[in-house]
Amino acid sequence: MQLDADNIEAYALGCAILSAGGGGDPAIGLVMARHAIAGHGPVPVTDPADLDPQAVVMPCGLIGSPTVAQERIWNGAEGAQLARSVAGLHGAPVDVLMCYEIAGVNGLLPVLWAARLGTPLLDADGMGRAFPEMQQQAMHVAGVAASPVVLTDGRDNVIVVEAADNQAAERLARSCAASFGGTCAGAIYIMRGRVAATAAISGSVSRAVQVGTMMHGRTGAWSAALAAETGGRVLIEGRITEIERYGGAGFARGHAVVDGSRGSRRRRLRLELQNEVLAALEDGEVLATVPDIIAVLGLVNGRPVGTERLQYGQRVGVVALPAPAVWRSEQGLQVVGPRSFGYDLDYAGFGDGDRNDRPEAADVDR
Repeated sequence: MQLDADNIEAYALGCAILSAGGGGDPAIGLVMARHAIAGHGPVPVTDPADLDPQAVVMPCGLIGSPTVAQERIWNGAEGAQLARSVAGLHGAPVDVLMCYEIAGVNGLLPVLWAARLGTPLLDADGMGRAFPEMQQQAMHVAGVAASPVVLTDGRDNVIVVEAADNQAAERLARSCAASFGGTCAGAIYIMRGRVAATAAISGSVSRAVQVGTMMHGRTGAWSAALAAETGGRVLIEGRITEIERYGGAGFARGHAVVDGSRGSRRRRLRLELQNEVLAALEDGEVLATVPDIIAVLGLVNGRPVGTERLQYGQRVGVVALPAPAVWRSEQGLQVVGPRSFGYDLDYAGFGDGDRNDRPEAADVDR
């Protein structure tokens, strides 16, 4: 498999759908990834099972504010700067890049950098969707250290963060990103191939391409098609009749209310927002919660709508997609379940077996 001119747009669409409304607007990332592929050739996509056990895997992407990143034009040199610094720290060159978050712009920037570096991209990521914090990674659940974290603005300014634990790495890296103007490029959870094969979420790039390809060619019935493709379910279709946003603890928070139309008349769904859509409730009943993916689609064109672009009067469909198995385990729910975001709610799963999944232990000796 490779990412090329024929499938990069479908891949970007899949990244936007899997983002749960977060991850940053992929539009600029798509333009830059397409340009890099045109200039440097397609990006090979490597299966984690095929990795050399000693290969150096560099998960990378945007660190900081996605809102600020929408106004920044990346120069494309950030990946090379990260790779040079990582090679110096680990005494070996970077062999393969990986999206630490297969969502929004963070699914596209590693494609840009991989094309320019001539390295493959791993068919995996650390989240399977978007989450706001660095410790909310499958590698964290598997016991991999986030640090050393490498941050750069692509202009030869580099900060290396050595943290006591992954929560401290999140806090310190976010503070450093502020010194770069609110956003920067970062490499985290750098690991060997034998670790990535078990610690990362496999198949993420393939899934984004598959979902995006299916949605890209459709002319209607987008909500039902997405639910059928992913094993999800349509929660409602209707119009946004209320939206409220406010800041707090460094994240964009708020809620939106969708009044049902057609077969959903007289229904009202409330969406809880914290960078991403984290919960969907109807008359006090919890219909879906994080870590499952709650995707909002515009009913005019079927395109996903990020939380920052939700507007009063929009006609939308809301679809819940099952999260990767690692997040539906007991260990995963402790990291990204509703209570980890401050909601006094239990996880509303897709089946009785959701919590029986267990992440495979990783060999974390890097």
